[in-house]
Amino acid sequence: MPGDPLKDIRIAAPCPASWEGMAGDERVRHCTLCSLNVYNFREMKRDEIRALLDRTEGRVCARLYRRADGTLLTSDCPSGFQVLRQRMSRFAAAVTAAFFTVSAFASDGATCEKPRVRKHGSKVKFTTEQLATAQQAELTGVVLDESGRNPIPGVTVMLRDEAMKRELTTVTDVNGAFTFASLSDGIYRVEVMLSGFKSAVVEHLVLKQSEIMRARVALRAEVNETITVGAVGPDSTMMDAGVTTTFSQSLINKLPH
Repeated sequence: MPGDPLKDIRIAAPCPASWEGMAGDERVRHCTLCSLNVYNFREMKRDEIRALLDRTEGRVCARLYRRADGTLLTSDCPSGFQVLRQRMSRFAAAVTAAFFTVSAFASDGATCEKPRVRKHGSKVKFTTEQLATAQQAELTGVVLDESGRNPIPGVTVMLRDEAMKRELTTVTDVNGAFTFASLSDGIYRVEVMLSGFKSAVVEHLVLKQSEIMRARVALRAEVNETITVGAVGPDSTMMDAGVTTTFSQSLINKLPH
């Protein structure tokens, strides 16, 4: 069984350049010493790192964090960052910026176990379509009534990246359809909301490159009506006056049963 490719990194030459002195964002910055981009693996998902290594044939400049057991921290494992922050007061994290080569890989190892999908509220079913060509992940779907026959337009659908905390929102069209395209690999929270219906909530949904995740949502109506039979807000003076109302038999016969 092949091992995790990110455990087989070999450092070719450590780089003395300072990450803080480079221009860019938290994911990638430009080094003026070697005129190359430096990628921060801690802010990238494992599949993104794999794709980068594949494009560069395993030779790339990167900033990475190693655990004591030699494994790397990536954005796929938020629990790992929590442990790292807790230990920073006692131990210095090992930070290495270097050119390195990686042996050939074909495994699908993970930094940490991914949580299971959880569903709440209205009913949701998922199907996955695997694409032959490489492209970013996509989530598409349709929102129907509880019978599953009638589409519901104007429903708010919110998608949240659980690791990066980024949110996207859209509204279903006249056919009850919605789409989120060009998504990064990751674990997401989906919430489908419309006034008068129970929201459909899905947590820990995994979206992957070259896959289209299709959702079929059946919203259940909220039932919270209260029916009161009898006099409404009687006036005390009317009660004292003994006001009465007489209904004819023909009117009674016309009342619905």
